[in-house]
Amino acid sequence: MSGCPRVPYVTAFEGEAVSYQVAFVADAEATDGVRLSYTDATAHDWMFGVLWHRQGLSRAGRPLWKLVNTARQRRCMLRLLCQVCGRSAVDGGRIWWLLPEPPGVAVDGRPFTHAPPTCRSCIPAARVWCPRLGSESYVYTVCGSEPYGVVADVYRPAAGRKVGAIRRAVEVPLEAFRLLEYAVAMQLLVKLDGLQRADL
Repeated sequence: MSGCPRVPYVTAFEGEAVSYQVAFVADAEATDGVRLSYTDATAHDWMFGVLWHRQGLSRAGRPLWKLVNTARQRRCMLRLLCQVCGRSAVDGGRIWWLLPEPPGVAVDGRPFTHAPPTCRSCIPAARVWCPRLGSESYVYTVCGSEPYGVVADVYRPAAGRKVGAIRRAVEVPLEAFRLLEYAVAMQLLVKLDGLQRADL
């Protein structure tokens, strides 16, 4: 294999950054009567009861190799697309997944991850080019997946509904309604059904 590595489909780019402001707003349906919102929020800013990080989709500018694009990561998770090439990761009725370590374990004992699938044909290149992978990474197939939670920045309200301290990259299950109301989601977590180690 020669030349530069392919920029994975989920990688964020410098030109995709979008500035925004968040604030706590009154919401009669929220647990504490307030929830985090953008100052210019639209209905498209929420999914699964949580506010999502805004980011462009242009793939313009320099790739930010250590960061993922929130919208593309979520799309890969929901549509079972390869995080490297953006095509389907389903092969022979199973979904291929490549992880740097074994998946996490949810309260109900089911495995979960924030890493999107990787199609079978992209796994060898991903192992060569991704510093977190390599030949010791874990290759799995699964029979299905479902949304479990989010990786999010969780904000604390301050006086006058202003935004206070932030906890970064917190794993929040979708049933943790109060935390979701205080969060900006960066990545979707999914549970993996029928997880099996695979050999290429």
